[in-house]
Amino acid sequence: MSRDVIFQKLRQDPFAQFLGIELLDMRDGYAKTALTVQENMLNAHGTPHGGVVFSLADAAFAAASNSHGQVAVALDVDIHFVTAASLGTRLYAEATEEHLGHRIALYRLAVTTEDGTLIALCHGTVYRKEQSLV
Repeated sequence: MSRDVIFQKLRQDPFAQFLGIELLDMRDGYAKTALTVQENMLNAHGTPHGGVVFSLADAAFAAASNSHGQVAVALDVDIHFVTAASLGTRLYAEATEEHLGHRIALYRLAVTTEDGTLIALCHGTVYRKEQSLV
């Protein structure tokens, strides 16, 4: 299965598109996503809602874990919010594979600003199904 076919399929995620999340890069076991914080993404404190930050990380997680062309579904994800971003900030999430097993895989997810400031750190585990992604 072509990496381009997988990349195109994952780029078309409707929820990610709704939030304005872009899939910037993907290769085996790795993905990078980005979004710019908009006013409708802010919480009552005027900072990005935790769900937006989590969704950005989750989109990278989904792309990295499915990058091998085998369906991978999340078993769990933890998130640790380190600092807040502000309106207009460009956020990036990178998912990196730490372990790839026959059925289980583990990923490290980092959400940062353009200058590298850490916003959130996550770990996620997936179950790798028998079926092909495409």
